[in-house]
Amino acid sequence: MTDRGRSRFSSDGFAVVAVLIVVIVLGLIGGAALSLSTGDARVTQLFSRSGEVDAAATAGLEHGAAQFEGVGLGGFPLNGSINGYDYVVNIWADTFDYNGDSVRDTVYLAGDGTFNEDGNGRTVYVLESTSTRGSYRAVQRMRVARLTLTPAVPHGALSSNSSIQLTGDIIVDGRNHTIAGAIIDSVDTSYNKVCDENKPAIMLTDMADTTDVNNAKKESGPTRRGNETFAPNKYVENDSTIVYITPEQILGLDEGDLDRIVQDAGSYQVPDSIVGLVYVDGDYGSKAIDGTNHVNGTGMLVVHNPLYDPREHDPNHALYNPSRASDPAYAPANLGNINGGTFHGIIIADKIDKIDGNLTVLGAIIALSNVDATKVGAGTANILYSCQAIQAAGNSLLPAIRLSWKAE
Repeated sequence: MTDRGRSRFSSDGFAVVAVLIVVIVLGLIGGAALSLSTGDARVTQLFSRSGEVDAAATAGLEHGAAQFEGVGLGGFPLNGSINGYDYVVNIWADTFDYNGDSVRDTVYLAGDGTFNEDGNGRTVYVLESTSTRGSYRAVQRMRVARLTLTPAVPHGALSSNSSIQLTGDIIVDGRNHTIAGAIIDSVDTSYNKVCDENKPAIMLTDMADTTDVNNAKKESGPTRRGNETFAPNKYVENDSTIVYITPEQILGLDEGDLDRIVQDAGSYQVPDSIVGLVYVDGDYGSKAIDGTNHVNGTGMLVVHNPLYDPREHDPNHALYNPSRASDPAYAPANLGNINGGTFHGIIIADKIDKIDGNLTVLGAIIALSNVDATKVGAGTANILYSCQAIQAAGNSLLPAIRLSWKAE
């Protein structure tokens, strides 16, 4: 074989070898890329599933918080499922070894936000949500305390810190009614509650306060009726031992408990029906955004300026403060020109001017203002005392106090 032939063979052989090497390298790169891609997909799936199982645990915790707010400790353990992930929520009283003696004591939340073991405040509970799907698992815990509404027994169908005026065919009736509006002639033991009795139609908290009914219709059925003691000529009672200062006081809460649910009256959207406790910090009714000025629903309606203290506006009170009495920032929030709807529960307002039209309230209304109102009620409105409606509204619960959140 000539040198030229050997040279050609060598060149061709090296070319084949080079091509093989390139093919092998590309194959290795492709395999590695496929392996990396598969690994990335698995990692992505792992992160995705981990995030989903955490989200399911969060959903379970929210479900548990709603259950806790609604019925307390009833209904636990709580089971549920979301997007293929199962969760179970348990609850127990929180405990802590305060003294280092290996004895764990129940934790309580005091009104000032501190924790203690002396029973000063509300019991602190631990909600635990465990979510699973196959080998995936997530646990989240939240420490909570529960606020319940325990309204003070209303003293009348309509109670006020000031003199009031009624006109037209308005009916204020202190006889006990069912939640449907029927008069209960005797105590109904099927729901024996502390408020299950007849009341005065109107209760005034100052002995000097009066009710002006000169322009009100007087001979129409139960108009302005109380129980037998107060009807038909003496349906109003004065009692200076009664004090109405803040909504919290009336609802059996610590001062400031309602601060976290206060809504700005200027932007509040009036709903078709109120559910639970609604608290607006300014005028309600005359500036209603929906223009209807109706109040419907079941629960508590609070119309109160948190800066307003009726004692500071009363010249006859020791706490009278003329500078605040003239300062709009401390003015009472006004429930005004409410002209329709049916409401079951308690309405608390700094000042009422006025309830009009064909509004029906089954429960009780309380006015905090010490400043005499020109006209509290008019038209064909009905204010009918109802223990059943008040108790139903008292079952409305505030959102649970959320103290801490931990995931593992």
